[in-house]
Amino acid sequence: MKVYADFEIRDVLWYKIGGKVAYLIDVEGKEDIKKAYEFLKREEIKRTFFLGLGSNLIFTDKYFDGAVIRFSESTDPIRLIRPHIIEADAGAVLDDVINFAFEHNLVDLEWAGGLPGQVGAAIRGNVGAFGSEIKDSVKQAEIFEVVNNRPRFKILRRFELQFSYRNSIVKKKGLGVVRAQFRLTRADSAIVNRARQTYLNNIEYRKIRHPLEFPNCGSVFKNIVIREHVEKILEVFPDLEERIKRDWHGKVAMGYLIKRLDLSEYRIGDAMISPKHCNFIVNLGNAQATDVLSITKVVQEKFLETFDFVPELEVEIAYNF
Repeated sequence: MKVYADFEIRDVLWYKIGGKVAYLIDVEGKEDIKKAYEFLKREEIKRTFFLGLGSNLIFTDKYFDGAVIRFSESTDPIRLIRPHIIEADAGAVLDDVINFAFEHNLVDLEWAGGLPGQVGAAIRGNVGAFGSEIKDSVKQAEIFEVVNNRPRFKILRRFELQFSYRNSIVKKKGLGVVRAQFRLTRADSAIVNRARQTYLNNIEYRKIRHPLEFPNCGSVFKNIVIREHVEKILEVFPDLEERIKRDWHGKVAMGYLIKRLDLSEYRIGDAMISPKHCNFIVNLGNAQATDVLSITKVVQEKFLETFDFVPELEVEIAYNF
């Protein structure tokens, strides 16, 4: 366990946005988590926030008078525990898990190629892309909840994790992830090579289609999945019906809608809707959290005016501003 006092949180977040936090605490596993909560009790710190790579997060500009607990990668973060089951610590990088799987002739996670994040955050937000989600491969996860300022650990099986679109019981109840197990498919070399190519193609897709040249927080809004909301969009844009079926796996892509509503390059301060992918709000240099949130409100108001519903945020806000 490592503790940093009065830490500039923007320095470790992808968005490069955020003010000081009272403490940043790096932990690797269960023993570190226990030590962290002993420290918090001694220092009488009441507020905590769990952090992975911080790639899909907006953190407040104001001082956070609590502790950010960051899951770091351990010396042995990924293990093969059965011929088709991988166990990975919360701090393991998702790309490393995918490549570990390839090395052991396992496939099913290649769709996540290039998704920035760690295993804990992937479970927490049920990350997904190209029609797949992490829940499709999860066998179980060890999580912890804090009771009387002490962490209590338990195993939750896949159905107990209550996965839904970009959500899980971990996120809904503010739990922490220690490690997770993935049940994958054993494959011959030809299938593994095809899976590896899919993985590389998806990384290249992100480089071409996403504004990775600027600090960003990934997709800001969830794609539209509720059927009632899809129908309201089709009432305004009936030409999208075939594309929804063919290209978007039954959902409607938020980036497309934001662009079609003429909000591309909409800017407040140094925060701007990227013309490269309109579901990204990039930091052009000195953007503040309040700038980003002001843009999200403009998008939501435009949706309410046009479609009579408000789109949900996918990005996580660290705490109420």
